[in-house]
Amino acid sequence: MYLLGFRITAAFVTSLVCAASFAQSVPHAQPTPTFHIHGTINSTWDSWLKGQVVRRSMVTFGGEQAVKPVGGEDSPYIAVPRSWVTFNGEHANKTVVVDDKGFYSADLPIGLYKMTAEGPTIGGATLTPYVRLFRVTLPTTIVLNGSLHIKQMTCDAIGGLEERKDACGAEDSFPIPSKEGTPFELIIRYPGRQSTFTGYVYSGGSDPPVFVAYNLFSLEAKAVSYLPKTRTIVASGSVVAEDGSGTTRHADSMSFRFEDGKAIPLN
Repeated sequence: MYLLGFRITAAFVTSLVCAASFAQSVPHAQPTPTFHIHGTINSTWDSWLKGQVVRRSMVTFGGEQAVKPVGGEDSPYIAVPRSWVTFNGEHANKTVVVDDKGFYSADLPIGLYKMTAEGPTIGGATLTPYVRLFRVTLPTTIVLNGSLHIKQMTCDAIGGLEERKDACGAEDSFPIPSKEGTPFELIIRYPGRQSTFTGYVYSGGSDPPVFVAYNLFSLEAKAVSYLPKTRTIVASGSVVAEDGSGTTRHADSMSFRFEDGKAIPLN
C-alpha cells in the first residue's frame, strides 16, 4: 500500500512539474504596439458655411456624429455637421470626428490602414472623399493632412466613364507594391485628365489642386504628369509635398519615383 501511494504521489508531482515547465515555455501574448496619428482635414463647408445653420432636411451624412438641433429639439435647423475620418486596418477599425478647427487624432495598432475622410452632403452637393493607403511598422507619430472639395456634378451627359473622368475629374489608383508584398497604391485625385502615349497628364488649380498620395507621402500641385512605366511623377505649379512627419516642402516643380513604400526625389 505504501509503495502504491508513493507511485501515485510521484506521478502526480511529475505531472505538476511538466505542466509548470510547459506554462513557462509558452510565451505570453504581447499587445500590438500602437502609433499616434493626427492632422487637419479642411473642407469646402468650413470656408463656405462655417458658423451657419442649415435645414435638417438638406443634410445627409454618415459616421459617428450627433446632430444637435439649433433652437430646441423641434427646430428644423442644425449646425453644419463636422467631417469624419475612418481607419480600416489589420488590427483595428476606428472612426473619429474632425473638430471645429479641422483637427483629428487617433491612436491605432501598427499595421496597414485605409484612411477615408468624408463630409456631409448638403443640398445635394457632395464632397470628394480623401482616401489613402498607408503602413506604419513602429510606434511613432504620423501627420497626415487632407482637403475635401465639392464634387463636380455636370458630367452625367458625357458618354463613357473614362470620358467623364477626363472632363470632370475623379480618382485614379495604380498598384505599386513593395518587395515584401505590402499592397501599396499610388492614388491621384484630379479635376481634369488627359491621356498620353506614355501616361497621364492631370490638371487642377488652387481649388481643387491635383492630389497625389503614396503610403505616407502626399503632394498637391496645379499639374501632375504620371509615367506608369517608370512609376514617376513630374509636378508643377505651387507644389507642396508632405512626408508623414509634418514636414512640408514648397517649390515650383518637383519629381519623384515611387518604390517600396517610398517617394524618392529626382530633382
